[in-house]
Amino acid sequence: MSDVDGLNSGYARALLEEYLENPAAVPSEWRALFESGGSEVVKTHPGLQRLLDQLADGNGHVEAPARPTEADSGVAEAGGPPDSDLLGAVAAAMALVKAHRMHGHLAARLDPLGSEPVGDPALEPERLQPHLTPELQARVPAAVLRTYVPGETLAQVLPRLQQTYCGTIAYELEHISDHEQRVWLRQVIESGRYRAALSPD
Repeated sequence: MSDVDGLNSGYARALLEEYLENPAAVPSEWRALFESGGSEVVKTHPGLQRLLDQLADGNGHVEAPARPTEADSGVAEAGGPPDSDLLGAVAAAMALVKAHRMHGHLAARLDPLGSEPVGDPALEPERLQPHLTPELQARVPAAVLRTYVPGETLAQVLPRLQQTYCGTIAYELEHISDHEQRVWLRQVIESGRYRAALSPD
């Protein structure tokens, strides 16, 4: 199982995507494979590969990450329980990012006559559990959200995501079956790489 051949690479990629969203939902043998770093599937996902590189102990084994400080992780004190509010906020923030990518087109302002778009409740931070208040948004680091818009926290990233997916252009790409294509499209859409500012003329 250390190598993934062409016959099941699509299945492995689907499992990898599920692992990145919710590791507990993936069978234990696949979790071990993804966390080992010895798979071509892992190597094709730069974010996961970078994480594995950071955690590798030099012998190819993955070490437990160093215990973060209270200031940067929400741990109350050394050996204390994690900040459940912050952990919940990170989970809600990831759901919010996913909702913008999947349903942002429903809130995009596409009608030149100005009718209100139908929107989607999943795009509203106050409907999530826990409620993503401005204070919680400022505590969620953008680095864990795998977005490509600039910003250090969810509070800085969210307005840019809203402008990107709910502005005057709509994107529908989450139905694409190829994971690498979806990631590439997210990168170019959210980074604004091909978006040019036009003059009024």
